[in-house]
Parts: sequence; structure tokens; C-alpha cells
Amino acid sequence: MLKKLQTLFPASITAQTPPDTEAGDYYWLKDEAEPALWLRIPKDDITAEQLTVLRTLFNIVDGETPSQVGESSKRWRDFLNGKKDSPLLPENGVRIIQYHLKGSDGVQRELEEALMEFFHEALAFIPFDQHYGIIIEEGADTAYQEDDFHSIAATLENDFFIKTTFYIGKVRQEPEPIRSSFQLEQELFFRAQALLFTDRVFSFEKVFPSLVAAQLPKEAGTLLKQDMVGIFQEDRELLETMKIFLEHNSNVSMAAKKLYIHRNTLQYRLEKFTEKTGISLKSFNSAVTVYVACLMAEFPD
Repeated sequence: MLKKLQTLFPASITAQTPPDTEAGDYYWLKDEAEPALWLRIPKDDITAEQLTVLRTLFNIVDGETPSQVGESSKRWRDFLNGKKDSPLLPENGVRIIQYHLKGSDGVQRELEEALMEFFHEALAFIPFDQHYGIIIEEGADTAYQEDDFHSIAATLENDFFIKTTFYIGKVRQEPEPIRSSFQLEQELFFRAQALLFTDRVFSFEKVFPSLVAAQLPKEAGTLLKQDMVGIFQEDRELLETMKIFLEHNSNVSMAAKKLYIHRNTLQYRLEKFTEKTGISLKSFNSAVTVYVACLMAEFPD
């Protein structure tokens, strides 16, 4: 949609990197349906009426420096945009945490302050707009783990009534992999939010199986939908059971505990699945196939 809009503003350009904090003469538009794509339009080219309409359709950044961006964050932002060399890196590398806030209108400063409290030792805190930003932190052993991010998301939701999602980037130690990998992880984050819209915390390992499931060859996808996905969509209890069982390494005791059911109940559901599909879960290949079917059954229509 942004590329079509570009034809209405001849002086505009598209970019895959977030807006420059110093670009005060432009409006930057971002369409959530087009990951990592921005449209820069000179402010003088947009009328007040056009701006009002565009604000209802897109996230708009006016080029002003976000309230919490300090000098360290500016250096990191310029580096990620390819404009400057890398800031001094710690010996144990850095990782980039992406965040997205849904429903944050009107509480932007309070949210920034709350996030900075959680990440007070971060090397940089960079909000690109009122919904999306990154946190760059040292790759220390004491860094937050996945469960910690779930807790942070729950706290922000309870305090501000917003949905917060995170993408935990890999720790990297060399400048060029940090910059190039960020652009790729940014793309994965936006795709993950569209595929796994109920999840709050993402990583490459979390997103990868769903991306595979979403891009199966046509023949394999059709057979999987015919043989298993339809069964799961009609029986959500069975879907939840199979997914949790496989995510807990096919351990009956652990899966039953997670599901709050008796081991015998879980065993009955597993037998029910085998009876319906003719698939035994004792082989690794079968387990992988069933898990992909579970993921497909959870995709939005």
C-alpha cells in the first residue's frame, strides 16, 4: 500500500530502515502489513487534510527525536542505519531486543519510562515510533531470559492495559553481523506477530517452525490440511493436547501437569489421536509432522 501511495507524492522515497532521528523535514509512514518498509514524505507536500487521513491508516513519525533517545542511542541508531561506524562493543557482545506496543496511545512517556526501568543497564533504548522500538543490551549471563520477558509483558499489560510483544535477538560480537542480522530479525518479528498473534515473546527458535509451516510446498500443505489440520480445527482440546505434549518432549508426566489433567486422561487423548489419524507418535519424523500440523491449525484464517 505504501508503494501505491508513493505515486501520489513524487518526492517521497521508500526505505527498509527506520527513520533518522534528525529528519525533521519529513513525515515517515509505516504500514504494519509491510514489514520493515517506511515511506518518507516531505512535510511541505502534505496538506493538513491529507495528514489527518493518513494518521488513521498508518503509524506516522514526524522526524522529531523521541523523548528518551540519548547520545548513546543516537550513535547506535546511526550505526544500524549504516551512517556511522559501530560504537564500542563489550567483550561479551550485544543483543537487540525489539518490542511492539499495541494500545499505547496517550501513555507513550510513561511506557518508555517503565521499559527503561526494566532495562536500566541497557546500552541503548531507541523508540522508533510510539509503537515500535529496540533495546540494545550487553550479552551477559545475567540478561533476561524468555520467562522474564513474559513477566515484563504481563506487568505492562496489567499496568497500562496494552499488549506488549518482544523479539529476543541473538548475542553477536562483530559489527557487521550485528547490523545485518538486526534487519533480518526485524523482518522475522513483524512476520511472527502476524502468524503467532496470541504469543508475547519471540525468538528465532520460536518463529522458525511456524515460518516453515506457513511456507510448505502446496502438495504437502494440502495433504496435511486434509489429514490432520481439519481434525485439530474441529477439536481444539485435542490440538492443545498434542501441541503441549510435543513441546514437552513427548513426556506424559510433564505434559499432563501443564494441561492440569491426569496422566491417564492424556494417554486416552493420545490414543484417540492415533485412532483418528493412524499416526504413531513414537517416531521423530511423525512427531515433527504432527507439530507442523498443530502450528498450521493455529494460524489465523
